[in-house]
Amino acid sequence: MPRYLVLGDPVVSLGATTLIDDGALIVEGHDIVEAGPRLALEAHGPFDRVLGSGDHFVMPGFVNCHYHSELAIGPGLYQHIFERANVHIQGSVGPIDEEDLYTGVLWGLVSAIRGGQTGTVDMYYGRPSLPDFGCPPALRAYSDAGLRTAFGLVSRDQCRYVHEPDEQFLARLPGDLAAEVRASPMGYAWPVDDVMASFERLFDDWHGRDDRIRIVTAPDWTPACSDALYQRCRAVADDHGTGLITHALETRSEMLFNLRAYGKPAVQRLADLGVLTPATVLEHFVWVTDEELRIFADSGAVASNNAGSNLRLSSGICRVRDIMDTGGRVAFGTDGISFSDREDFFEELRLALYLQRRPQRFDQGRINSERVLRAAAVNGARAIGEESKLGSLEAGRYADLLVVRKDRIFFPPGRYHGEPFLDVVLDRAGSQDIDSVMVHGRVLMEGGVVTVVDEAQLHDRFAEAVSERVYRASPEVRRWAELGGLVEPYVLDFYRDWYDVPVQPAHVYNAGTLPPPAGNRT
Repeated sequence: MPRYLVLGDPVVSLGATTLIDDGALIVEGHDIVEAGPRLALEAHGPFDRVLGSGDHFVMPGFVNCHYHSELAIGPGLYQHIFERANVHIQGSVGPIDEEDLYTGVLWGLVSAIRGGQTGTVDMYYGRPSLPDFGCPPALRAYSDAGLRTAFGLVSRDQCRYVHEPDEQFLARLPGDLAAEVRASPMGYAWPVDDVMASFERLFDDWHGRDDRIRIVTAPDWTPACSDALYQRCRAVADDHGTGLITHALETRSEMLFNLRAYGKPAVQRLADLGVLTPATVLEHFVWVTDEELRIFADSGAVASNNAGSNLRLSSGICRVRDIMDTGGRVAFGTDGISFSDREDFFEELRLALYLQRRPQRFDQGRINSERVLRAAAVNGARAIGEESKLGSLEAGRYADLLVVRKDRIFFPPGRYHGEPFLDVVLDRAGSQDIDSVMVHGRVLMEGGVVTVVDEAQLHDRFAEAVSERVYRASPEVRRWAELGGLVEPYVLDFYRDWYDVPVQPAHVYNAGTLPPPAGNRT
């Protein structure tokens, strides 16, 4: 590999030194071998290539701590909370050609690169019509794109339709509809033994590939996973020295389910099962209570806040500030359905932080920008299983980084001279400002041009795949989609009383009524 000199004013190191003014990095192979002042490092040449300049800054690449690579095939108008969307998902799991799947995933990964992402934590639901549920084409896309990933094939084994045993819910439906649902892939719960067998093959074939791909276990979420499944996934992950990722406390109904079904909050349940460890990532983590925050912080696990997705799916607002203040580890993700479908990680992070500016706290403003970026970097490194090699730009760390243009961010000239540099970055930077992206010492984008694939050719190939084949569903798959509409009224009726259960909000964002004027109080 070429020997690089990477220049930035500053280098956002996030190591022992936060900012290296007029700084530089020397990259050899996969690693940063030196970090320091530009003048000192320039003397350590020659270099094969130079990236950046004094008109750029350099920072660690973002780890997207919650991602679904399959969703690149179906970007769109996501709007329903997960319990409602759950009975429609089967309409998107019809048969697909491996090359079309590869093309779609690769297209999504190119968007991730453009959005400043250098790694993902990928919960992959899979296609039952393909060998190993279509994981190999997706992993081949990661290999070709050059991105890093912790990749888990999802497993689920209970409460597939709503938050009660499957046959109890089917008994609510007319007999003919229940029979048709039972025979369909609604609930998308593939046989657990088959999923675990695929995990073993994927681990043998892909884990550690190019030092960028990590295979993890991925029990879906607390309603759809039995205690036995969670413990099995934890044991398998521990036996293989890898991680576990799961959705947790995404919705209000999920929170109530654990209390009703297990008599305890979700985090307490996972802790009692031995699931929570520093090698665990909890996705969404919106409906966590004060009591659970302490349990979570003590566990060392990472929570991924996916602000854009949480808003699009009516899930709620994650308690980022509270998690951090309790000593918990919080990172950030897009869920594969980012705020504007652009996978712009600067935008996602900014949205997450603005939502923490709570109107009932007159004494609070922004969360400290350095604290946020360190959390994103360090906790992202832990989530992807590379805590010792990622999280800062220092000697001995992997060269996963962004080179970002400053001209637009800091225009007009002079306006931001007195402002903290990182405040301006978090308030104003966007994907359009990213000049170059490097992962594992390989340049994936330079000068705004993706270098690992012919992007125009990929665009046309993806457009042809979806328009000519993927979106032309068979009559059987179209019927699966229709079943969602037929079952949805029963789903809504099932959850109706769940929303009558009162809860004490952690935060208040506006008022429904006013107190009486002071003179009228009794």
